[in-house]
Amino acid sequence: MKNILKITLVAGLMAFFTGCETTELELLESPNNITAESADPNFVLNDIQLTFRGIFSGYNTTSTELIRMDNLFSTYNGLVDVDNLNGEWQQSYQMFSNIDLLNQINDLRDEDDKITNHLGVAQTLEAWAYMLLVEYLGDVPYSQANMPEEFPNPALDDGSAVYDAQIELLDQAIANLSAGSIIEPNDLYYGAFDPAQWIALANSLKLRAFNNIRLVQPSRSTAGINAVLNSQDFINTVGEDFQFEYGTAQPPVESRHPRFQENYLAAGAGEYMSNQFLDFLNAGDDQPPFIETGVEDPRLRYYIYRQTDNAPSGSNLPCADNPVYEYCYVGNLYWGRDHADDEGIPNDGTRRSTYGIYPAGGAFDKNQFEQARAVETMEGAGIEPMWLSSFTHFVLAEAALTLGTGGGSPASLLEQGIRLSMEKVLNFPTLSTVNSADGVDYAATQAEVDAYVGRVISEYNSASGEDAKLAVIMREYMLAAWGNGIEPYNNYRRTGLPELQAPIYPAGPFPRAFRYPSTETVGNPNIQQQPLTTQVFWDNNPAGFID
Repeated sequence: MKNILKITLVAGLMAFFTGCETTELELLESPNNITAESADPNFVLNDIQLTFRGIFSGYNTTSTELIRMDNLFSTYNGLVDVDNLNGEWQQSYQMFSNIDLLNQINDLRDEDDKITNHLGVAQTLEAWAYMLLVEYLGDVPYSQANMPEEFPNPALDDGSAVYDAQIELLDQAIANLSAGSIIEPNDLYYGAFDPAQWIALANSLKLRAFNNIRLVQPSRSTAGINAVLNSQDFINTVGEDFQFEYGTAQPPVESRHPRFQENYLAAGAGEYMSNQFLDFLNAGDDQPPFIETGVEDPRLRYYIYRQTDNAPSGSNLPCADNPVYEYCYVGNLYWGRDHADDEGIPNDGTRRSTYGIYPAGGAFDKNQFEQARAVETMEGAGIEPMWLSSFTHFVLAEAALTLGTGGGSPASLLEQGIRLSMEKVLNFPTLSTVNSADGVDYAATQAEVDAYVGRVISEYNSASGEDAKLAVIMREYMLAAWGNGIEPYNNYRRTGLPELQAPIYPAGPFPRAFRYPSTETVGNPNIQQQPLTTQVFWDNNPAGFID
């Protein structure tokens, strides 16, 4: 573990210094010399919030390829290597150090000057970040972390114990947010600070954690979920959704959505969509879909933008006539790739289907069939969907089905989850018009939403057995999670659902956990490298049950 500075102000934080005179900036202390006596708690918390955004985005990027949202152009071993989580690891422990600093600032203050709101926000993010470390790596440093003088080579703590500690920390966060401090922090997620919103998030993260452990601690999971339900204080509506909002500012301070940057700013899209995910959306017309709903998802044109009205063929479709491929091309002008397809890449960047208006702030597909960079977009003002009200309801649907928890029937909770996702996506800030040149309105209608929901609920009700019903919940959760690969990755390891396309070419064992960062295994003799087949504590499923 490196001796991380108490605070490092990231470049994005400089946006908050607008309007300062040069002489004022010269009075700022070097970040290297910031102490609890001199630090501004708002600046420290700003850094914590922005750092968490970076941590979350890092996990998210890799997870979308594992879970067949984006195309995996590689083997699993090639994607999840020893350098994969270097940034997320270092940023996490830097953030934890800054939270320690925030606690020191609070300890120095009089009772009527405490920053309990700051602490509540920071503790909520700290608990989430530690949970992510455990979910991706298993055992991680905790009790000896960030104490370089006493523990220069911190030992690993059992992942289960670390996870338990974070559930307790969420309770501490809720207590601090409920304490009624008159000092309000900057809120880089919700805008105007309201402790009730952060309390709802903390309780939602408890739902998330209790559901993740249901296989190994079913009684505790049931009791914990029901306790949160009884509080009636969790993210339950779209207005409470927890997300990071990107802007339209361009360098030198880049604020646009990363997916927008990757797919709209260059000569062509920088990544392929997954044919599996396109199939789940019923985007195509050439392949028999796995999904049972039969018609395209109302969210399709919001999620995916098509750049061309020409179907791939010839050198642009190297998989053609190869029996190994399950899809190759799904049809209806959606250019994607099968899972683990690492065949040669044609010059098709201006033809690939790419991210749409949600969540990347790109273009709405109204049959323009033009290059993404050439059409009207939201200029990258998208969102990072971190925890949405739809997620809450899919979690509750799973728990109601498998554990018998409250909150409603599994079918009713499933329906609420789908409808909340539709509300979120279909009311996402849109462009001036969704009408094409021929006057056709391509916006999804309420009738289409109702028909979609009706088909899914009919499919759920007619499914035979818990696994078949759970498969419907997990598929709909995955569809609603577009832009967030973290939750589907956890869901897939926990349930093995939805059934996903096997790798087209041998990709190796599916990563049940990630490898420790090389920066730690090289310098710390207490951290030994682990294989991708390592299973985190809450994953007690058979070895090799997913691929």
